[in-house]
Amino acid sequence: MLHAEITRFPDVLDIVREHGAHRLNDALADRFARLTLAGRLRATDPAEAAEQFTALLIGPMEARCRMGTREVGDTELRQVTRAAVRTFLQAFGPLLPPE
Repeated sequence: MLHAEITRFPDVLDIVREHGAHRLNDALADRFARLTLAGRLRATDPAEAAEQFTALLIGPMEARCRMGTREVGDTELRQVTRAAVRTFLQAFGPLLPPE
């Protein structure tokens, strides 16, 4: 409904982001900053890394659930999550020493 009505009610998007996505990204950015300081991630901008990680999860899920009109099973959900984590770590994971 949000996508369908965004042109009529643009303020709704800000409300949804403030109470959902924005809070999630802030929490992830905080955690990613801590992991970066500990040497576990290479995120020069933790907020951007959080946004990109969220996109890796949400993008495929929006397509698979057909914008909420199809239920996605646990197996498929886990596959999408594993792929998102794998891609994220390839981009932001620590550099491994050469063997």
